[in-house]
Amino acid sequence: MNGIVRLLLAAVILLLAGRQADATDNRIAVISSSIAEIVVALGEGGNVVLRGGGTDHIPEITDAVRLPGYSQPSAEGMLAVGPTIALMSARRTKPVVKQQLEAAGVEVYLFETLTDLSDLPDRVRVIAKLLGWEGRAEAVIASFHAELVAAKALVDNTESRPRGLFLLSGGGRPTVVAGGDTHIASLIRLAGGVNVTDGISLFKPMNQEAMMMAAPDFIIVNKEGLGLAGGEIIAFQAPGVQLTPAARNGAVFSMPSGYLTDLGLSTPKAITVLARKIHPELN
Repeated sequence: MNGIVRLLLAAVILLLAGRQADATDNRIAVISSSIAEIVVALGEGGNVVLRGGGTDHIPEITDAVRLPGYSQPSAEGMLAVGPTIALMSARRTKPVVKQQLEAAGVEVYLFETLTDLSDLPDRVRVIAKLLGWEGRAEAVIASFHAELVAAKALVDNTESRPRGLFLLSGGGRPTVVAGGDTHIASLIRLAGGVNVTDGISLFKPMNQEAMMMAAPDFIIVNKEGLGLAGGEIIAFQAPGVQLTPAARNGAVFSMPSGYLTDLGLSTPKAITVLARKIHPELN
């Protein structure tokens, strides 16, 4: 065997060894877009075998089995793909699902919804430890901080403070607005807007009089809300929407679903996108 062949063989062995060292035996089920973003950022996207709703914006896990909806009534569909670890949103996981998964030998970890971005670094560290990649956590956190600083700097350059709200409609569900304690209200504030539904908790219907009094300058809607029903945009069928400044000025729009599901690693990008939509001085 000549010297060149030996060198090539040694290089192949080192490459394979490196790949093996980076590999894990995780078969991951993720029910939460913000958790899925962290898993991918830690380099474990290839080990995600199951994902929930709100994750279609993450290309690294599009090959994983996608369960319909955001919450699951049973663990049967999840167990069919053989996960070894499940990282799930606490508010979207029924107790019986957790019990069924654990009874089948799956490690289950539930996470509360983030309401403050300052809690995100600790979330990254916890998930990194669970997946065996503690050494990668700080790099992910540093990248997030850099993006957040840039997004905040953009917002700091704005002078307008447009008033807005988020409207969830279509898809056969009741039409509701997002209250002041939701992640979407936080996004509006982070982007330099004023959330006009701060007096509401969680997601509630809004009548015509309240909508007209709120007089939002812009309305964010989910993609289904921009669909047509009876020749009319679905969101415009909500009480009072057509009578708002937002509707009159054509400021009713949607954003990528991943930006509207939870606060997470993609929030700095969401802040930037929303800020450019609602602040005319940035365009």
